[in-house]
Amino acid sequence: MTTITQNRPPANDMLLEVENLSMFFPIRKGFFNRIQRYVKAVDDVSFNIKRGETVGLVGESGCGKSTVGNCLTRLLDPTGGKAIFHIQTDREAVDIAKATTQELHNIRKNLQMVFQDPYSSLNPRMTARTIISEPLMIYNRCPKSEIDDVVAGLMEKVGLSPNYMNRYPHAFSGGQRQRISIAKALSLNPQLMICDEAVSSLDVSVQAQILELLEALKPEFDMSYLFIAHDLSTVKHISDRVIVMYVGKIVEIGETDDLFTNPKHPYTEALLGSVPRLVADKTARKNIVMGEVPDPSNPPSGCYFHPRCQYAIEDCKNWKQSLCRVDDSLTHMSACLRSNELALKGV
Repeated sequence: MTTITQNRPPANDMLLEVENLSMFFPIRKGFFNRIQRYVKAVDDVSFNIKRGETVGLVGESGCGKSTVGNCLTRLLDPTGGKAIFHIQTDREAVDIAKATTQELHNIRKNLQMVFQDPYSSLNPRMTARTIISEPLMIYNRCPKSEIDDVVAGLMEKVGLSPNYMNRYPHAFSGGQRQRISIAKALSLNPQLMICDEAVSSLDVSVQAQILELLEALKPEFDMSYLFIAHDLSTVKHISDRVIVMYVGKIVEIGETDDLFTNPKHPYTEALLGSVPRLVADKTARKNIVMGEVPDPSNPPSGCYFHPRCQYAIEDCKNWKQSLCRVDDSLTHMSACLRSNELALKGV
């Protein structure tokens, strides 16, 4: 059965529609290696990305945000759910979660990923020229006689001298290696680029340069970003909307300015309260979050955050958390039972 729906126009110019995406990892024990339970790394996640939009995905380490990116690129095969990708050139809608090998080959022309550590994601035995030109050759995007010119143009766009194209990755700095990764992703002119902690391993000054580069490239190449990070100040700088994850579930979605100034989930308030500030605020609440992140293979009942939440009530222990609109907002959603009655502190 094909997973392509022909001539399906994108709803409201949507590029990606993720519906109930799940990724469970089995835990096996015993002599017969039987499955005892599952680690619910991603549990019933739904969101969308519009064309030309940058969506930030944030949360603590281990919350499942990188797993979402790996499922969308099919580095991992999702346990369940859909990820409908609207290919603008072909006017097709493809379910990435169920796509065949040939369909994935076509999808990856329009969906690229930039990883956290460029040194481990770049082949140390390939030169910059070979790394950047590899996608062009696989997809026959240009004649071999024009490869050097195309690679030189891409290197210039990401701020590298074409004179360095015959150097190997070890001869570049961390920021330069990440620029090579970006140039490689740009070579196929993708519609969506997933940046998985793309600046977290770089120095602060280099982070700012890479963020400015990504912002400049977005309108030029007419693409969207899914920007995965744990640094909220970075996400605030680059994102149009922000998605907050906790233990495999989305707990809040909102436009960046609205979410940062008016959070509606206690976990979002805790994340914002943990952002370092150059000038200390003596009126800020301290120790907002107590306890440890729960085991995703054995999460607590009801709202997953209630054992650590200072605003929790008895109903939170039995409430099945789900995203609900905040104050009839069309863009701001929270998975907190008390989202419409709490006055939480933003930045």
